[in-house]
Amino acid sequence: MAHDRRSSPLDLNSYEDALIYVDAEAAPRVLGRIRDALGLVEDDGAELAVGPVRVEGEPNDYATGRRAHPFDFLQWPTVLECEASEGAPAEEVVQAVTAVLEALWRGGFKAVATCDFEHELPARGGIDRCPYPAPARGGNGVSSGTGTWWKNLISPGKRKGRNP
Repeated sequence: MAHDRRSSPLDLNSYEDALIYVDAEAAPRVLGRIRDALGLVEDDGAELAVGPVRVEGEPNDYATGRRAHPFDFLQWPTVLECEASEGAPAEEVVQAVTAVLEALWRGGFKAVATCDFEHELPARGGIDRCPYPAPARGGNGVSSGTGTWWKNLISPGKRKGRNP
């Protein structure tokens, strides 16, 4: 008997849906770029079919209205809702979401997926591609080896060891 990875009351992994947050305005433009990158011919406007997954683009209700912090993907302006068709095999759902993520990344978009199967997606759904501060070696705080975005949040006087 083959192991079916679809969700059940006892299954911790659900392959029914995923959200992909994209750091770009205009969901229709994002979907158009995915459509072109994947060579999809149908044009349903705000919706795509990628294998067994329907992808719909929407403005993110939680977007802050200003450029979000690079690691705060939950506030990026566009969210793609990915919903698997009834009975779709888990492997096909993972492949479809992977195809969407990789098309976005190749197109220069920052994108992160949130779902129960992030660990099966490349770069853990994209989270490994986001810069974030590393803890300092002594415990809490930020190490000096973090990316430049974190240094930009600290005032120039404090970066140089001066008191304000």
